[in-house]
Amino acid sequence: MKFSNNYSTEENTVAARFFNTMSEDVLLSFTAEQKKEIESSIIKNTSRGDHCVDLRPVIGVGKWRYYTIFLIGKDRRGHVRKRDSLSILLKSLFILAGGIGLFMSAVLTMYLIKSALGIDIFKHFSFGVWDAFRNTFIS
Repeated sequence: MKFSNNYSTEENTVAARFFNTMSEDVLLSFTAEQKKEIESSIIKNTSRGDHCVDLRPVIGVGKWRYYTIFLIGKDRRGHVRKRDSLSILLKSLFILAGGIGLFMSAVLTMYLIKSALGIDIFKHFSFGVWDAFRNTFIS
């Protein structure tokens, strides 16, 4: 399939891979205008040049490879995504629970360090956390 000369070799390769995955009868059912619009849409959505910051590091760990993508740029999408209030509520609750969990873990860690150093804030009073920790993990 012939592509427009307006695009780079990499962009044309992406479009070609897309069209090569289609069956021949479906591909023949498109008009030239439809193919041009599909090609344009594919290239716009896979282009890397629209961002101020575009980091895509790959980390190899043994036989596995992990990647992350960090992008910063102007939002040029044509449509506005609908924000579902239930989704926002669940995300907020998840973040709140995670924050509380991290805070409680930090307090517990500091309490165990304080107890390990033998620092008593209140004389003759203990929550019993250090004794339980010592009996479970140290002794």
